[in-house]
Amino acid sequence: MYSKKGPKWYHICFFAPLVLVLVTIVTMLLWNWLVPVIFNGPAITFWQALGLLMLSKILFTGIGRCGDKHHPPHPPWHEKFKQKIEEKMPPVEPDVS
Repeated sequence: MYSKKGPKWYHICFFAPLVLVLVTIVTMLLWNWLVPVIFNGPAITFWQALGLLMLSKILFTGIGRCGDKHHPPHPPWHEKFKQKIEEKMPPVEPDVS
């Protein structure tokens, strides 16, 4: 099913839209279940739920690809902190008893 380099393109082409549709339906059902009752708000359609998901993605993560450019894996001070800790800590040697 999977090659050494990851899933084949046709698996992605099938499952990505399927997951998007399922997440959109769940969003629509939750909205239509909670918002009209709690806030006396309107019910939404499938396409409005999809738009809501896209707007949420843009507002919370940005337009870029997964936000990798804007969120590096470690803060800038991480490497300096790591070097200082390694300098202060003595090296651990295995116990040979």
